[in-house]
Amino acid sequence: MAEPVRRRRSEARANRTRIIDAAIGAFAADPDASMDDVARAAGVVRRTVYAHFPSREALVEGIADEASAELVASFGADIPVPERPDLALAVLALLTWPVGDRFRMLLTFARKELGEQRMLDLMEPARAPAIAMVEQGQRDGTFSSYLPAGILVAMTEAVTITLLDQVNKGGVNDSGESFGVTSLVLLGVPPERAAVVVEEAWAWIRDAEGAPVPAAGPDRR
Repeated sequence: MAEPVRRRRSEARANRTRIIDAAIGAFAADPDASMDDVARAAGVVRRTVYAHFPSREALVEGIADEASAELVASFGADIPVPERPDLALAVLALLTWPVGDRFRMLLTFARKELGEQRMLDLMEPARAPAIAMVEQGQRDGTFSSYLPAGILVAMTEAVTITLLDQVNKGGVNDSGESFGVTSLVLLGVPPERAAVVVEEAWAWIRDAEGAPVPAAGPDRR
């Protein structure tokens, strides 16, 4: 009996993932997409969608929960945190940007449904480590102390939403470099120096993962 149960659970997880992925694409193409549209995009019957998400609102919340989980996973990988606070913050920015990029469609249709605070809550997993990095940088003089660390990180979160919105509008098209540079500039790092630190961060990630650095301007949905 154990094997059939495991198989059913595996199929259920696969269906949920398929529905989430389909919903991301469907809502990105049409913010008013229906549950029927999502079912067709996922290649499942409508009943299967409703079995996982009893309403459109539940589906939107499911996408938000998935975004939060992926954000946690993005910096929970086996990548050592640099000791330098500027480099550490740039690494964090580059690791978390793909998650925001994947779920940026939330900005186009879910802001009203979820609320502004819920959008900010999605960034909660990255908030504490970011504040700790900023506080370290303020202590050693790497970052400016013109505002408390918590406020500076809150400003960075607002910039994140703005940049992702600009991605939707075609104004930003990179792999997180703009986010990394802007975050550092907000902390008092000169723009030219910030760009160098972001390049160092890519090298750090590449060495840790043994993978090539992503090319700028990836193909976007």
